[in-house]
Amino acid sequence: MTTLPDVALDGLIACVPFTVVALGSFLLKPRLWLHSLPPDIQAMAPPKTRAERQLTGWMGALVLLCFFGVPILLTWRRHLLLPGGLTTIESVANLYAVWMIVNAWDLVGIDWPYAYWVDLSRPPIPGTEGAQGYKAYAFHARAFLKASVFGLLVIVPAGIAISLLPVR
Repeated sequence: MTTLPDVALDGLIACVPFTVVALGSFLLKPRLWLHSLPPDIQAMAPPKTRAERQLTGWMGALVLLCFFGVPILLTWRRHLLLPGGLTTIESVANLYAVWMIVNAWDLVGIDWPYAYWVDLSRPPIPGTEGAQGYKAYAFHARAFLKASVFGLLVIVPAGIAISLLPVR
């Protein structure tokens, strides 16, 4: 059985690569994330170039790997460390809890602080000056809630698979 401190530590560990990749890519190339920004920003910004679309695909895959892959690896590690491993329920619950820490961090540690600090007169994406979407806290909260539900499509099968893996 896994404990709350184990889950919390794994969640914090999983936040590190996710933050580096997601926040780093947004700060360096914010247009890569145009597709996931509020509609008013998307409408004001010029369309992505072909190169930006290609880079978005690669960066999106890397972010998803950090968002889901790291929590999956940490849960698998926990399964291997525990005598007898994790049961299916424990595996799914552990994985969901670790992943939800990353999901919550994305909202309250990245999205909301950025929304607070962004200067609407000097936004990260040229041509979107004055866009109120940068301050759309509710937009990010809805994205968090959607991810909390739709993430189960990855979490449940991965948690089941982990519980079926052999342990020492």
